[in-house]
Amino acid sequence: MPTLKEIIKTYGAIPPLTSFKRPMFIGPHPDDIEYGCGGIISKYSELGIPVTFVIVTDGAAGGIGEPESIKEMRYEESKNAASFLGVENVEFCDLEDGGIYTVEDALERIVPYVLEYKPDIIFGPDSRLLTECHPDHLKVGEAVRQLTQIVPYKQSLIRHGIDVSNYNDFPNNITLALYFSDNPNYIEEISEKNLREKINALLIHCSQMKDSSSELLLNYFKLKAVALGEKNHTALGEDYQILVPLCRHVYSEGVHYNDWE
Repeated sequence: MPTLKEIIKTYGAIPPLTSFKRPMFIGPHPDDIEYGCGGIISKYSELGIPVTFVIVTDGAAGGIGEPESIKEMRYEESKNAASFLGVENVEFCDLEDGGIYTVEDALERIVPYVLEYKPDIIFGPDSRLLTECHPDHLKVGEAVRQLTQIVPYKQSLIRHGIDVSNYNDFPNNITLALYFSDNPNYIEEISEKNLREKINALLIHCSQMKDSSSELLLNYFKLKAVALGEKNHTALGEDYQILVPLCRHVYSEGVHYNDWE
């Protein structure tokens, strides 16, 4: 019989992020994906790995003016920033930015794209970030956590009101990578080119880059990339909380399975 350490090391090991071939990035708003994951997205594009964006809210609360006009502008910025990073597949769930929707509503919008694209890894915001107070991040992050345990099971999908009539294959064993996390367990090495492309993609979101807080946030992520690189003994880095399939249910080791190495 294997030892506890052998089980955890074998089934809890984190594969290199570049080993995944169908990454999906889920963002509460236009620009969140680039802030959290722009470096690894740039890296995936360099390797020719196709990337999918799923943007959950319309971003219409993020600006001054008529909501419909802001929404159209932010959608266009999202598509342009994604294209700059080499991303062709950009999907919009169209929930109201800052609106009164539930985690279940977010699940119903996101899950069909997971069934369509069948990702092997999903990147989403960490809803357990201790200081996170934004309702969109909390609800979308929780939906991302739950969906990896729902999409493999047809009956579970039906009970969540998801139309599965066009699907015969349900993705299983999806790895979860949480960004904006205060409990990361993985640092991905990125290059200066990856960081530069991340920053330039964010600058394409012109509607959001008009005040000092946006510039402060850009500088924060630049400096954080340097600090993570130093910690990782690489030039630059991005950090994530990686939850492989074994560690998302029952196993109390959770993100701390690396302690068993």
